[in-house]
Amino acid sequence: MQLKIATTGNATVFDEDIEQVILPWESGSVTLYAKSIPAIVKLVPWIIQVKTKNGWVQKFSISKGIALVDTSNIKITVSMVTEKPLAKLVELRWTLHLLELKLQKVRTFWSVEEISRLIWEVEKVKADIQLAQG
Repeated sequence: MQLKIATTGNATVFDEDIEQVILPWESGSVTLYAKSIPAIVKLVPWIIQVKTKNGWVQKFSISKGIALVDTSNIKITVSMVTEKPLAKLVELRWTLHLLELKLQKVRTFWSVEEISRLIWEVEKVKADIQLAQG
């Protein structure tokens, strides 16, 4: 099964033949194998786990996105994807703390869309922390 992970900015991050992939979605996670049932999966910020043909497991932290699945291909498009966090774990936790404080303050002044965008940002930082912890 061919997996392609790309960003909305048209940067391809991963494009290989794989054995399986575990995707985060609103109801938890879903594991896809070769010849999966065609589907469209709404992805949430968390970790994608990929098992390649040679047995290696690669992990990616993603923002929200979408996965288009057919029997032989999975095409994932996300706003942001990280293979290795750019910041140290302490910095990521501090960023998460600041974002959560900001979220508490803005709930009464911002629009639903702005709050939703901030919540997704918080979730992406949580995914980066999970990735950094291994």
